[in-house]
Amino acid sequence: MLRSSKSRFDTLVRVRRLQENLRAQALASVRRDIRLATNERDELETQQRSMLEEAGRKSEHTFTAGEVRRFYQYERHLARLAVEKDAAIAQLRRNENVKLGELNEATIRKRTVERLSERAAEVYAAWVRKEAQAVTDETATNKAAVARQAERE
Repeated sequence: MLRSSKSRFDTLVRVRRLQENLRAQALASVRRDIRLATNERDELETQQRSMLEEAGRKSEHTFTAGEVRRFYQYERHLARLAVEKDAAIAQLRRNENVKLGELNEATIRKRTVERLSERAAEVYAAWVRKEAQAVTDETATNKAAVARQAERE
């Protein structure tokens, strides 16, 4: 007798779903990091713009050489931080692509096991139907034989 294949695949399907969920969480984490880094870069750009606006306002009045140097150094510092943040974002985007590939692979592996489980369940259901039909046929044959026997007597 065939045993139900459901129990055979349940654990494997759960493991594959767990793996897929872990990959999805890793991808979400990288995307969150990208969003945070992008926000930080935008904040640096906002600071840089406001600093340049302030420098423009001060240049209309008195602007000492020391202030010019401080504004220039701070602007260069912000520009350097923005470049570093852009590099970090680019690295995170590459990492995002890797994580997305891993998630796609995990999804395919999970779906493959699910299909195998479905097919095994279909085979088992077909076997059960076949066995039930065999029992029904045997019962009908026995009933017909009993009826023929009764007619002869």
